Amino acid sequence: MFKKISAYLVGLIFFFPIFFLITSAIKPTKDIFAIPPKILFFSIDLKNFKNVFSQINFFPNIVDSFIIAFGSAGWTLIIAIYSSYYLSRNSFKFKNLFIISIISTRMMPLVSISIPLYFVFSQINLLDTYLGLILIHSCINLPLAVLLMKSFYDDIPKEIDENAFIDGASKFLILHKLIIPLSLGGLSVTFILSFIFSWTEFICAVMLSQMEIKTLPVYASLYKTLPSWDAMSVIISISLLPLFILLLSVQKYIVRGLTLGSIKE
Repeated sequence: MFKKISAYLVGLIFFFPIFFLITSAIKPTKDIFAIPPKILFFSIDLKNFKNVFSQINFFPNIVDSFIIAFGSAGWTLIIAIYSSYYLSRNSFKFKNLFIISIISTRMMPLVSISIPLYFVFSQINLLDTYLGLILIHSCINLPLAVLLMKSFYDDIPKEIDENAFIDGASKFLILHKLIIPLSLGGLSVTFILSFIFSWTEFICAVMLSQMEIKTLPVYASLYKTLPSWDAMSVIISISLLPLFILLLSVQKYIVRGLTLGSIKE
């Protein structure tokens, strides 16, 4: 009973910011800044949505976010499929140290590399381009994607590879015809997590884009001042909608994928 109550409390803590954001989008402006705050009892007003759709054209920013998120998630998944399979099926000197180094790169704060990246990308003409953001998001996602896919591959018995190899199948054929179909749950989890990170990432998106490309988080930040808090709430709520739809449509694969790599015979 205590565990259930604790789980609900933790879930409530994580859900409250989303609840507050969505309710702010449907509140009158005076209720957003009311003291004491009107969290549960407030009048519903959809004027904010009407004003945003009539005065602000953020459809190009939705397109930018989709292109960058799909591109980086797809590129990350392609690299992770092959690199994690090699790590799972081969042993070499300092393998554990290599894996730790992969984890350590993911722990690096984005702020610490954003300014050097700006100068590097400006020299190679990748500022304010889809390719630039896709590459940097893929590099950031790759360590987590490799470790996730490796855990899924580790759960698949190596005897499958050995039997197929004895029958004359190449490693490339084994991976594509046997291993990948058996790890579709892991592939979906890796793709979705990479997509979500890229869709919501802000620091690199604002540092490496100037005028031509603005993702939704960057565009929403333009309305961070007090008079436009309602507009920012509407834009962010709309930006979260594709993530909710994506998560709900593949939630069974996510649960299966997140637990698959942890189950050992």
